[in-house]
Amino acid sequence: MENRPITIDESAVREQSGKRSEAGSVPLGSYHSARLSRVLDYQIKSLEKDDPLEANLGSINSGLIRMALWLDETIEQAMESGPPNVERLSKVLPAIDTHLRVTRQVDRFANIELRAAEARKPKPAEHNGKKKCLDSPAGGGVEESEDSEV
Repeated sequence: MENRPITIDESAVREQSGKRSEAGSVPLGSYHSARLSRVLDYQIKSLEKDDPLEANLGSINSGLIRMALWLDETIEQAMESGPPNVERLSKVLPAIDTHLRVTRQVDRFANIELRAAEARKPKPAEHNGKKKCLDSPAGGGVEESEDSEV
């Protein structure tokens, strides 16, 4: 997979957000377009997969990630809309809870994708039904017994 640099038009970001973090150095929401771009890259790569289940799983996960990005920004805006107090927090808590649930589901789908990719990798060579221990000092000639724990 090709790594490509992500560029951000800082002037457009400043115009869009207009706000700065507490430190004053980074505009809030400045990475939204870069994050969204990477999610869309992920969706395109997913849809290019040969396996229909993996393609759809990745596409659905992309949608969930976009939802998580939207929730993240919504929570940020709500928290910055006035002085911090319990009333504001109680109004934002349902969105925070939803964000956490969406994030957990993204994690689950990502783990399923990783396991599917791992299952496609070639299996290690076996000798007489036993796996070779490649990490041994003897250069890989030691065999694992059936009761060896990996």
